Amino acid sequence: MTADARPDRAARLEGARVLVTGASGFIGGHLVERLLAAGARVHSIDLVPGGVAGVTEHLCDLKDAAATAAAVSASDPHVVFHLAAFKQRTAAPEAFAGAVLDNITGTLDLVVPLCGRPELRSLVAVGTAEEYAGDEPPYVESMREAPVSAYSFSKTAMVQLLQTFHRVHALPAVVLRPTVAYGPGQGTDMFLPALITAMLRGERFPMTSGEQRRDFVYVDDVVEALLAAAVTPEAHGRVFNIGSDESVPLRHAALRVEALAGREGLLALGDVPYRAGESMEYAVDTSLAREVLGWSAAVGLDEGLRLTVESYR
Repeated sequence: MTADARPDRAARLEGARVLVTGASGFIGGHLVERLLAAGARVHSIDLVPGGVAGVTEHLCDLKDAAATAAAVSASDPHVVFHLAAFKQRTAAPEAFAGAVLDNITGTLDLVVPLCGRPELRSLVAVGTAEEYAGDEPPYVESMREAPVSAYSFSKTAMVQLLQTFHRVHALPAVVLRPTVAYGPGQGTDMFLPALITAMLRGERFPMTSGEQRRDFVYVDDVVEALLAAAVTPEAHGRVFNIGSDESVPLRHAALRVEALAGREGLLALGDVPYRAGESMEYAVDTSLAREVLGWSAAVGLDEGLRLTVESYR
């Protein structure tokens, strides 16, 4: 499905009160922009001010249960998008405490005051395809999760928490598990933005040999999936993989960026060793999202990389 052929799901949230956690993040920023353009009344929960005109900000830590409950009460949301998360992707033992507090306790503090609100239509939370990383791809939602880091472990626990609240308290929760999201405005702590900015500055970029395969999904497609989940009651209580259905070697994406930036010769393939335990194959089956949400990725990798490189240029 092309972007032009998609239904305007954001229009269905015109006038709705929408609460976004992590609104100042990469995906959150793109989502908020789309919601405001559609006429939604947007509230945010964040640690730092985003300064976006039209957004009512509630500055608090989700782990502060009283402050989070106050923000939920003040926003009285019809729809909640839960994007805030601890994202340090390491399996170091000391990383698990922070991941548990932010991604499990923080989620619990959010959903408790949401329970029993008759006007709540949906809560859409973002997990990660890394929850499957210890399994054999392609990953399907029926697989038993096999997390490989503090981040993916805590996201797996978050999914179980939300599905329990759906069963026991009728919480209208939906979870999306995106693959590797990318696009304009992403922080340079991620691979593609770091590569693009290095290329545009004319700097040598050391990386692995790039044989590990990844599914890159453009940020506009992720936002469209979030909106689809928010307006599809049949999605409640379920998990959906979100990806491009195209798994490519990392070196393929890197060489494409090098060409788009016009900086051939700066890519240092093989200068960095693979991480211990790194997944070499990463692909998801998105059949369920197509069937229930009516969603599929519309932006291919070549077009997405072109748009992203131009935005950084």
